[in-house]
Amino acid sequence: MSSKSFVEIIDIHKSYGKLVVLEGVNFDVRKGEFIVILGPSGEGKTTLLNIIAGVIRPDKGKVIIDGQVVDDSSNIYIPPERRDVGYVFQNYALYPHMTAFDNIAFPLKMKKLPRDEIEQRVEKIAKLLKIDHVLHHKPSQLSGGQQQRVAVARAIVKEPKLLLMDEPFSNIDPALRASVRLELRLLLKSLGITSIMATHDQEEAMTLADRLLILRRGKPIQIGSPMEVYEKPSDKFVAEFVGGMNILELKSEYSSLLREYRVEGEDVSVKFMGFRPESVIISNEGLEAEVLDAEYKGDKWTIIAQIRSGEIIRFYNKDPVNTKSTVYIKPTKIYLFSSEGKTVKILTINK
Repeated sequence: MSSKSFVEIIDIHKSYGKLVVLEGVNFDVRKGEFIVILGPSGEGKTTLLNIIAGVIRPDKGKVIIDGQVVDDSSNIYIPPERRDVGYVFQNYALYPHMTAFDNIAFPLKMKKLPRDEIEQRVEKIAKLLKIDHVLHHKPSQLSGGQQQRVAVARAIVKEPKLLLMDEPFSNIDPALRASVRLELRLLLKSLGITSIMATHDQEEAMTLADRLLILRRGKPIQIGSPMEVYEKPSDKFVAEFVGGMNILELKSEYSSLLREYRVEGEDVSVKFMGFRPESVIISNEGLEAEVLDAEYKGDKWTIIAQIRSGEIIRFYNKDPVNTKSTVYIKPTKIYLFSSEGKTVKILTINK
């Protein structure tokens, strides 16, 4: 881990009986950084957040926040209320009988701060989040977006060292998500708050993260900037999960690509080929495909086609293509994967 790490997660393991939830999770977070833990549902994202918060303890491993060991899975354990961590839960967990003001003020009251200071801090954060006009409303009177902002305000009004968020946009109307995401990222960056968010939504993750941590079956399989993860996926799972890559099993019709590449000193047989929808051009040669459907996306068309081997692929085109027509497609960039799914080579093809 870097000496500049603000949060260090070291070799975290967690099981419930025979069910392994987290296995060997290592990553660090720099001060002011926004890390997004990305993975499908049930991969251990919430469990990892709860361990960082101190809500549950790991079976093995260590959690360090701002240079202090807060859990070493044995002797050292700092309880949640002493970790100076804000937590936005997926369901927001607002107190239904309290107004928005009282929900936000709750952690400050627990610190027994003076009433005038509480009012100043609540009003300040409410203005930043544009919810100052609903401070006297109860949660049932608020929209999903307003409830989310109240939950965020409650988490950051106490000026925590670290902010944790578990699927914070899942209950917000899709039409509002993009603007709310942008506003939240800008706010957290302006306040310099170090943040870790868990989500299964790739678009959210790519939009918000300084770096992504990809979890699969409780194991970290790649960490890097959104561009690094998108351009250089570590394996076939990441390639498909982030960006929806077309994956084809290499068969006889791709014989020119069936060859061995040397990876880390070992000969690895290429088993799968992948390409992203935006890297496809319609050509006079290449993969033969029958167009099944075309979806208009405003600035482009998403073409759904079936290649001769029977596999369904998607690609983008600036113009519509007639259904039932035959086209020849040529990926300008292809990814080759081993039988275990590991990325073997990335090839750029001349147009």
